[in-house]
Amino acid sequence: MRRGRSPKRAKVRPPRCVLDSGGLTALVGGSQRAREWLRWVIEHDGSICVPTPILVESTTGDRARDAEVNRILGVLQRAATVLQAPDESTARRAGRLRYLAKTDAGIDALVAAATVGDGSPAVVLTSDADDLDRLLQNDRQVGVRAV
Repeated sequence: MRRGRSPKRAKVRPPRCVLDSGGLTALVGGSQRAREWLRWVIEHDGSICVPTPILVESTTGDRARDAEVNRILGVLQRAATVLQAPDESTARRAGRLRYLAKTDAGIDALVAAATVGDGSPAVVLTSDADDLDRLLQNDRQVGVRAV
């Protein structure tokens, strides 16, 4: 009797959670919904990403005013590498998403591009779900969640 190959199991990619400035601000404000999403991602061996352009919208350059944002980023970075600078391919992907969505929201487009980057399942935590939904409308691996 010939032995057949066992069926290949689909490799399941761990989930990713991408925070835009609204998602980061929700954590700063103690949002239970945002914390529950992050807890779920961590429990499923996922990763957390804050694209570096989000710092433009979330910080002021004043250490005292930025203290809570920096504290939250520090907590997240102890769990994993969190801050992610867009490279050329991410920036070009953002340009394409922005163009297709007919929007001029460059930083939201960079968040969207970072989210779809490697094709793994992801969720974006945001306070601006409409814009990100529009940018990510063609990607079924990504969920947009308002926090």
